[in-house]
Amino acid sequence: QVKESFHKLPFQITVSLQAKMNEIASLLLLVVVVGTAIVPSKSFQSTSFFSSQTKQKVNWYSTRLFSTTSSKISLEKTAERQIGQFQEWAGACGVQAENGFCFADQIIDGNEDYFGGTSTGVEQGYRVLYVPGEMILSAYLFGQQIESSIEPCLQVLREMDVEDLTPQFYLFLQILIEYEKGDDSPYKPWLNAMPRKWNTAVSMDDFCLSCLPPYLKSLCEKERDQLRAFHQALKTCYYVDDEVKNNAELLTFAYNVVFTRSSKTDDGDIKIIPVADMINHGDTENVYFSFDEDGSCNIVANDNIEPGSAFTMSYGPSTNPSKLLATYGFLNEAPAAFCKMIFNNPSDELVDMGCDPDRMLISTVDGSIAEEVWDVLLYSRLERKSEWDSFRKSLYEAHMTGDEMTKAKIHASFRKDITGALLRHVNHIRSEVFELTVKMDAYDTSKHPRIPLLKKHHEMVMRTFSKVRQNLLNNYEA
Repeated sequence: QVKESFHKLPFQITVSLQAKMNEIASLLLLVVVVGTAIVPSKSFQSTSFFSSQTKQKVNWYSTRLFSTTSSKISLEKTAERQIGQFQEWAGACGVQAENGFCFADQIIDGNEDYFGGTSTGVEQGYRVLYVPGEMILSAYLFGQQIESSIEPCLQVLREMDVEDLTPQFYLFLQILIEYEKGDDSPYKPWLNAMPRKWNTAVSMDDFCLSCLPPYLKSLCEKERDQLRAFHQALKTCYYVDDEVKNNAELLTFAYNVVFTRSSKTDDGDIKIIPVADMINHGDTENVYFSFDEDGSCNIVANDNIEPGSAFTMSYGPSTNPSKLLATYGFLNEAPAAFCKMIFNNPSDELVDMGCDPDRMLISTVDGSIAEEVWDVLLYSRLERKSEWDSFRKSLYEAHMTGDEMTKAKIHASFRKDITGALLRHVNHIRSEVFELTVKMDAYDTSKHPRIPLLKKHHEMVMRTFSKVRQNLLNNYEA
């Protein structure tokens, strides 16, 4: 049960409490988020998160979807994120911040990042944030209003094999419509608080793509293909004008907003929750969200949280840092990572054996290798030769029935062959990543600002695979 504090009152803060929060903020030396050391800047916002002004009526959605001539937000890379105005707007619209919820900021991989945290600490079960339902962007609700009139768009998504991203396309379209409205959009203060610089796959230039190893490159190309599909679908849509349809910078901005800030809810909807969308990724979730009957969102502490800590929620498996980099534009130091062994169109049996990036893991700490890596590599090799068919069938049956003794015997028969194959794979990855790193060293980071981030990714791969290589050499020589 959610323990609500000041549930019936709009968020306010007294002068004395404000002074105390400022004192706490000034004493903060280090905040740790997603394994990254963060030095809080002068703008660690322990000031009143929302104003105490009277809540004003906001027209959240009107039947008029078309653009106006009113002022639109700037998409220039140098445009300042208007966080202060965003906070004022959120408070005026009924958002309630509790238990020291505030924004802090950090410079990470060359970009300014704002994230939600607590300046006072919060006990498990207490609410930290309330967002009224009418503020939340819902793919389901927006889709209901426009679905019948954008069938040509949906047909394009089906033809380009991204029909499963229809909810995200609805949000993508809604972001474009709200952008076009300019001052007439109730979401303008929120949009104006969005980043303009991103490190995601769709924001990378061609040179950056040429510096990626195969697995990360395939993930990035998939993201870019999705954006191209959205662009093609948009060409058949009359809700936005041609200027918007042909504005590549705007389309990239809208795509990034949707894919970095939306969440799938228990009812299957895809939603963007303003203010809550500032909560960063973490290996351990210390908050969770729930929804009232009216669709309002409550963010609740999942554990006791210390003062000066960031709130965190999972964006996806931390064991796949390449996926997080491609979609969200950040690199997390994971305890384990995918072994980068790619199988195109794996058989159903190979999938049963564990052919999945979330299961074929190697430890970034000591280079140990998950059982699934050995199982998948052995089974894939047994599939290649008909004379090994009896071994393949026995291995599969033993795996599916939990017969570990039989599995161990078959592995022992092929141990040296499989170890050698895995060692060749590891050496190939190390050689490839080394050459790509040397290539990046020759280019100016001022012209390609994502190079330092990509080099961090490559360095992590090199460290991990060097540890794996040593383990394999020890095993091979035994």
